[in-house]
Amino acid sequence: MKKFTIVIVGDRDKRGSLQASFIDRPRMKMIWAKTLADAEFLVESEDADLLLAVPGGADDLEEFPVLRRLLNQHRQVRVMLFGDQSELQATLAGIEVLDPEKQAGLFFPVTAPEPASPKRPALSATGAAPVQAGGSDVEFNYAGLIGESPDITRLKKLLVKIAPTGTTILLQGESGTGKEVIARAIHHQSSRSNEVFIPVDCAAISENIIESELFGHAKGAFTGADRATPGLIRTADKGTLFLDEIGELPLQMQAKLLRTLQERAVKPVGDIRIYPVDIRIVAATNCNLAEAVKKGTFRQDLYYRLNAITIYAPPLRERRQDIPLLSNHFLKRLLKEGYPDKPISSRAMDELCAYDWPGNIRELENVIRRAVTLSVGPEVDAESLAIDFGPDLEMENGVDEKLGSVAYHEKEAILKALSRSNGNRRAAAELLDISEATLYRRLKMYSL
Repeated sequence: MKKFTIVIVGDRDKRGSLQASFIDRPRMKMIWAKTLADAEFLVESEDADLLLAVPGGADDLEEFPVLRRLLNQHRQVRVMLFGDQSELQATLAGIEVLDPEKQAGLFFPVTAPEPASPKRPALSATGAAPVQAGGSDVEFNYAGLIGESPDITRLKKLLVKIAPTGTTILLQGESGTGKEVIARAIHHQSSRSNEVFIPVDCAAISENIIESELFGHAKGAFTGADRATPGLIRTADKGTLFLDEIGELPLQMQAKLLRTLQERAVKPVGDIRIYPVDIRIVAATNCNLAEAVKKGTFRQDLYYRLNAITIYAPPLRERRQDIPLLSNHFLKRLLKEGYPDKPISSRAMDELCAYDWPGNIRELENVIRRAVTLSVGPEVDAESLAIDFGPDLEMENGVDEKLGSVAYHEKEAILKALSRSNGNRRAAAELLDISEATLYRRLKMYSL
């Protein structure tokens, strides 16, 4: 059962007697963020239920756009704002003295889990029976890891063995194969499960700010640095840092990351101090890092540091028997978001299972979301899938996009550029004569 998760904006070092109270609570999880900007990452990465914060005041206007964006993007999260730190501390002290079983009920109704049948093992969130590891029961508690195919079954057994070790892990696989889902499963199976999971998409951060984003900066380090920021690496302290598309990290940042891993410390931009960090790194890539090392675009020493254990995320076309499970999982998610309850017809499911899914699981989710929206009957029919054109089919002014559309040719150009550059997004962007950020947005748009 998912723990009730609270993100608190405040100084973790000053929480005093509360420190021991919340770490081991069986039904609650409290995570501390130093700033509202840091809390925004934690709300998303930890699937938070509640945010507690003290606004900085009228002179600190930067916080309010962050809060507005957070509320718009995460409508399931409730927010409590306090006039000052004393009010916040009083609320935390009140939660502390409550019976542990009633704490979450302070904000949401709490229901007891159904007891498992004594005749059979309890099922995990993925529907698979717990795997024995090290003489104790281990269950995946992240429901996104869906599948019963041989590849996924082997993957689950492997994760149970390696997750508790703390070893650095490299995930390899095509875009959209669920590498972040695997990384989250590793985190939730590890001894760091009560700490934060911070995902970082290295391809989505502009080169001129990536050093500050990752390593933080001191106040006055550069124009506009009106306050010190810890950076994503320090924000992940005690937890897991997931570095997606690690192959897109500039060489200079690769060197600094390697130094951080070796020294287990971070030096922010413009700061003379060095801050110790305790993090586990899970990196992911859709390109061949060994080839990148040969070409000189990826550091060999960093590659060996990250490549302690390599896990392959299989594409959806290699695990077709999981498509019905994944499809029904997405239908349930859409139902929670307010979409109509529409099962998938048998003919539509046959088409889903027959398609090759170049965009993998991400494309499947997008197709199902669109089909539920466009279907007019009581179920999702084959016509509403529109998978002949995949993600290119869009409705604009009542006209379907066909082979002559700009979107179709744009996608074809992107695929050819990625093929010529062996999956290297930076090189593909140069071939297309567009920025990496623009290419990244197009890849997301077309589920590539």
